[in-house]
Amino acid sequence: MTGSSADRPARTGVVLVNHDSAEDTVGCIASLEASLDLDMDVVVVDNSDSAESFQALRDLVGDRAVVLSSGANLGYAGGSNVGITHCLERGNAYVWLLNPDTRVEPETLPRLLELLDTVPDCGTVGPRIVHPAQAGASESIWFDGGIVDETKAGETRHLHQGRRVDEVPAPRALDVDYVTGASLLTRRTVLETVGLLPEDYFLYFEETHWCRDVRRTGWRVMVQQEARMVHHQRSTGLMPSPYHLYYMTRNRYLFTERALGLDGETALLQLQGKWLRNWRRKVSQHAPDWLDEFDSLVERAAQDARAGRDGRNDEVSHVPWPADTSRPDSAEGPTSRSEVAT
Repeated sequence: MTGSSADRPARTGVVLVNHDSAEDTVGCIASLEASLDLDMDVVVVDNSDSAESFQALRDLVGDRAVVLSSGANLGYAGGSNVGITHCLERGNAYVWLLNPDTRVEPETLPRLLELLDTVPDCGTVGPRIVHPAQAGASESIWFDGGIVDETKAGETRHLHQGRRVDEVPAPRALDVDYVTGASLLTRRTVLETVGLLPEDYFLYFEETHWCRDVRRTGWRVMVQQEARMVHHQRSTGLMPSPYHLYYMTRNRYLFTERALGLDGETALLQLQGKWLRNWRRKVSQHAPDWLDEFDSLVERAAQDARAGRDGRNDEVSHVPWPADTSRPDSAEGPTSRSEVAT
């Protein structure tokens, strides 16, 4: 990368948060190295308390990126903020947050930067993110812009999610409510004005809340659909993981109250009538023995939200998973943006 010399900061600082995802991280770095814009400094944050994990990651990455240790699993925002702080201290003009399981295309960064250059009041921008084509099927869209529906108590959704690329209108730039943290490019001046990502969610909704704050300060949040990336989302089987259920439920309540100033109970009712109902039906069909655990997790999340408890909940790490769920290596769960919208 041309900006990796000690004497000059690159224009763009790239932040990857690694949590038991070293192979993904290296794959993402390789895709960055094929970019048509190489004026970037790459920093990888090992989001764990394991000295062995940190050293193994440093050995694997080598001199392709700066590798930092967060000292613990700080969650998505906490790990990202370690990297963001490094980029601000380094002097990067832009900061780009990426999930390790994403792959950028050569024109992704140039097209995102072009939009920021031509739209001076745009503070944050993201690309179209697609799932790779499967045998006999074309690419499908995972993210084409984030929408927050306040008429449905803060329901969030990804524009065009699940639709084939050839089914949607021609790509364009448009204003959105939020950009997913799987790929979020912002100006340093925005970070200096708005601040870092809120760490009280631990996982899910932190970038949605942060983008809300960005828009409140007068900056536009946009998606440039002509900039593309691929998202190799990890499969977690037919069933939801305990941490996914807990944090998505608790944080939807907290987000609705803290970011939108709306009623958290109404948000919870909306969530129960749609997202949670669909998951419970799948559990009933495929892992009925886990129903009691499912209901207990949802109730725990609701109680914690009502009490204003936020941050990391270690008790969730010890909840048994449904039998058919493919569990990641860490009991603490990943810190990625692979969630579905709710």
